Amino acid sequence: MNEYFEKYFIKATVSEPIRDVDQSSKPFISYLVTTETDNPSLIKLTTKVTETQIKVSVRRRYGDFRNLYHCLNNDFPFLLIPPLPSKSNLKYLTGDTFSQEFVHKRLNSLNRFIKFINGHKILSQSSVYHLFLSDSNDWLSFSKNIKISNISDVEKEQSFTSNMVNKVVNEELIAETVMNFLTPSKHKKETNKEILEITDKLKKMYENLLKLDKIFARLSKKNSDLSIDYHLFSQQIEKLAVVNETCNTDLVSINDNFKFFAECLNQYSENWSKSFTFINESFLTSLKDCSKYIVNLTNLIELQHNKKIDLQVLQEYLDKARNELNSFPATSSGQGTHRLPPSPIKNKTGGIVNNTTQLIRDTLSTSANGNISSSNTETKRAKLEAKVHQLEHEVELQTNLVQELINKITNEEYPNWDKFNKTELKSSMLELCDNQIDFYKGLVDNWNDTESKLMKRINELT
Repeated sequence: MNEYFEKYFIKATVSEPIRDVDQSSKPFISYLVTTETDNPSLIKLTTKVTETQIKVSVRRRYGDFRNLYHCLNNDFPFLLIPPLPSKSNLKYLTGDTFSQEFVHKRLNSLNRFIKFINGHKILSQSSVYHLFLSDSNDWLSFSKNIKISNISDVEKEQSFTSNMVNKVVNEELIAETVMNFLTPSKHKKETNKEILEITDKLKKMYENLLKLDKIFARLSKKNSDLSIDYHLFSQQIEKLAVVNETCNTDLVSINDNFKFFAECLNQYSENWSKSFTFINESFLTSLKDCSKYIVNLTNLIELQHNKKIDLQVLQEYLDKARNELNSFPATSSGQGTHRLPPSPIKNKTGGIVNNTTQLIRDTLSTSANGNISSSNTETKRAKLEAKVHQLEHEVELQTNLVQELINKITNEEYPNWDKFNKTELKSSMLELCDNQIDFYKGLVDNWNDTESKLMKRINELT
């Protein structure tokens, strides 16, 4: 995958939301996903298979993005999957899902979602992402047949109180939650220096983003209020012109001045409204999205920490089982009975947590009785030896998993997020600067034009 990422490029963007209706005449919003690429894996899925570089455009609904998110989340549970914009149920009840504000906010978030995947070495080369970008009808068939777990709302997975980054079955989640809750506090402290540094940086960045969000939310509200005030002021001036025209039909020039001044106030109102729209729909959305990315990365770190706790608990039970095995009296041959461990416990999801929980239960049941009679000592010794072997096997698997997670976070996921986050924040800040420059330049130009015309009319009167 890394070779393809370095050798070929994928540039995909989301734009042009339009309102449409499905076969049952139910309205929905679709977004235009435009992709330029020379990736042969993606070109094979499109209709233009003879070209070495293509540009393909397809329309995707929010549900298509959600299916892509779930597939990536299931296929790559140990990677940072970019968050989707939350599906506001309240908006659906009030009918605001087709408002310009809601649609544009979602558009910006979806475009950021795609942009993150484009820059990820693994996610950008996944087959499901290529199918999503292609104009092949296979994506529609795939979406209809895909099975999503009981977690239907994206916001449940992206909640700020969530501590798990990947979806797990209920039994596994309950087992891990209970185990970690009952685990002594000595296991819950992170010890890896690199992980601690990353966590500290994420915390500070998250706090700063929250402060920025509050500041610009107040600024946005102020801009909205000024826009409304200027509009109301303009209406009053227009009414004054009408009243003056009714009472003094001879003073036509004064009435024209009133109307001209009202038009200038309307321009001020429009400028303040544009500033509010940009900050509210674009800049604040980028800040909130960056915060959600931090939360998802924090959840990935929390997942690593939970697996580390599992490893520590397993190691303790292994040490306990070894000590108990060493306390057994020697057999008649002077050698312990060594048997191969039973087959590892399998579950439908292939998770380690259930295996770990089952091992602990079996270990406790094996060592629960302290009085071992001489008649079945050898049998129980053999069972305990098998359990020690199995625990050793699981400790090895869990150790490799924890180390893999740490390496992925420190060497891949965090650097990739850091690069993306800096690029997005820089781009958002530059757009904000350009918007504010245009905004105040427009105000100055508008005022200069208003002042010159009003002074000209005053001179004419004098």
